[in-house]
Amino acid sequence: MQLKRGFFIGALLVLFLCCYHNMNQHYDELARYQYVNDDNRKLILEYLDTEEINFLIERQYKPEEFMSYLGIEDFNIRYLDWYNQAIQNDQLGIEETIQVVNQLKNKMNYSQFLEYLKHYSVSQLSDFYLEDSDFVHDLKLVNDPSSIIKEIPASETLFTYYPNDLVVVEEIPAINSTQGSETFQLRKETNDHLIMLCQAAFEINEKTCGNMVMTQGYVSFEQQEMVYEDALLRYGIDDVKKYADYPGKSLFQLGTVLKLVPVSLNEDDISSEKTAQQIWLEEHAKNFGFEFINASNNRLKEFVLQYNPKLLMSDVKAEGNDNHD
Repeated sequence: MQLKRGFFIGALLVLFLCCYHNMNQHYDELARYQYVNDDNRKLILEYLDTEEINFLIERQYKPEEFMSYLGIEDFNIRYLDWYNQAIQNDQLGIEETIQVVNQLKNKMNYSQFLEYLKHYSVSQLSDFYLEDSDFVHDLKLVNDPSSIIKEIPASETLFTYYPNDLVVVEEIPAINSTQGSETFQLRKETNDHLIMLCQAAFEINEKTCGNMVMTQGYVSFEQQEMVYEDALLRYGIDDVKKYADYPGKSLFQLGTVLKLVPVSLNEDDISSEKTAQQIWLEEHAKNFGFEFINASNNRLKEFVLQYNPKLLMSDVKAEGNDNHD
């Protein structure tokens, strides 16, 4: 009886193995991938292993999202979202994008990567995290430059951040003697509100922009680097910060900070009395979204202003509360 039972169990096992082999021969790994077709099936099976195919099926990526990467060294479909975001952000080639992303993913998570791409290019992130860049050392990259008001945290740097909406300042009286150019740049919204401020400042003395001129606007990391190195040679390491910002630490790099100077101000005048322009700006600058960066307690030789749109929102909220009352 036991012998017959053994033969029976053995026969069932052989039958099972035969069926399993037959099923395995006809098993289609891509059966659950809705975008498979005769054109892409062979390439997918050639370049992706079973684990990667399962990941593809789970995510249901469309062929146009990943087919161009197949066969390229070090491509990992698990980081496809990273690659595609990087390709959209920068002009790097596919191979270089893969190499850079494969290293950047060890420096940050995906959500941080997406946040950085709002303000920096993949090339900038690569330079900061993967290269031995000067003026970086142990500093962290500012996550959101648009959130910086009045001061860059001591442990952070803007590095080579470049606002993507800079425009040439054309309707404001300007004297540019320090940046090797006849023009200034500011972020568009900052420029638009500066024009409105200058138009309103006519009431100070019935002169263009209240008889103020712009003497500084956006300064790039590279320009600040030259200014800093020149000051370093001239004043030495102990005093250089009195005359120049450390590259990557200048608020002027934000494109929202500028200097205005009263034309009639005598720089040798040590009077503590405030100018008419200073008094007007202290009262009205916030109405156009600007606030002083330098202290305005005493008479200033120059007005360093930063555009902060939150000032405008607070004014609207205050007006709403007044109307409600």
